[in-house]
Amino acid sequence: MSSEQTFAQKMHKLLLRARIPASILMGLAIVVLAHPTLSSWLTGLGIIIIGESLRIWASGHIHKSAQVTCTGPYAMVRHPLYLGHFLIAIGFCITGDSLAAFIIVTISFFIIYMPTWKNEEKNLIALFGDTYSDFMAKTPALLPRWNRGVFSGSFSWELVSQHREWKHAAGLVAGMIGMAGLAYWGTSIAAFLLSLVTK
Repeated sequence: MSSEQTFAQKMHKLLLRARIPASILMGLAIVVLAHPTLSSWLTGLGIIIIGESLRIWASGHIHKSAQVTCTGPYAMVRHPLYLGHFLIAIGFCITGDSLAAFIIVTISFFIIYMPTWKNEEKNLIALFGDTYSDFMAKTPALLPRWNRGVFSGSFSWELVSQHREWKHAAGLVAGMIGMAGLAYWGTSIAAFLLSLVTK
């Protein structure tokens, strides 16, 4: 039993360390496999706006390591920042009109980010004890459930700035401009690379 736990712990640490490289690989999968059209770009843009709006909303409520945040989006879901991140990734897959990218990103997201938020929850239980355990018991991890608590608490743009969410938003704008370029030229990076190889 102890050897199995040791192996599980090693895998857990490996997945935690792989978060940033995996995010880069997911981004590359989206970009390389993308062949956006105007309609896919507009549809994906809508999903990305929802995802980033959720992240901004969450960033304006959370007081990291200071208290258990259960107001705003945290009244409906324990990890609105991760949910927003997932919606943004799916939005880019839709923008790129790529089923392959969608499959890669969805599987990669849950393999990499689920251990990450479970590790965060473990640390928060150690920090806040029963307060966070009770929050976990009544609030879903990633699938939102309506709660009137969304109207409680106060949103702060200062917190959004402290969490540097504007940098994330700027990156999304750059990504959508790049996708617009691919849609305008009516090509994909994969097709371009293939043309270079077959010449």
